[in-house]
Amino acid sequence: MLAIALSVGLMTGCGAIMRLTSDSGEAISFANGELQSREPHAMALLDTACERAIASLGYDDVRSERGEKRVLWQARTAGGDHVEIRLSANGAKRSTLLIRVGVLGDETRSRLLLEHIQQSL
Repeated sequence: MLAIALSVGLMTGCGAIMRLTSDSGEAISFANGELQSREPHAMALLDTACERAIASLGYDDVRSERGEKRVLWQARTAGGDHVEIRLSANGAKRSTLLIRVGVLGDETRSRLLLEHIQQSL
């Protein structure tokens, strides 16, 4: 379950930043069409969870690129919207997860994907 932390701040223009925390207390924010979550898990574990979540949501045209400290997942929803998940290692057991669904970024579907990833851990 996600709990609203404290702040909703306005950015320049019409974008807004919303900061949330997960049950583990990790920060989650949505800004500029992208959901960011700092996770207390190794990148390899999150990579596997992303693969499971993508499969469970039935995304198409799935591709992944892996580097030493980064992973990029790309796919398409059944409706044809672009999905991008970027993982970066921040240490042995900490990673940053960035999710964008759709060209402009759909917060609701990004959060759904994050929930599927977290359930797959």
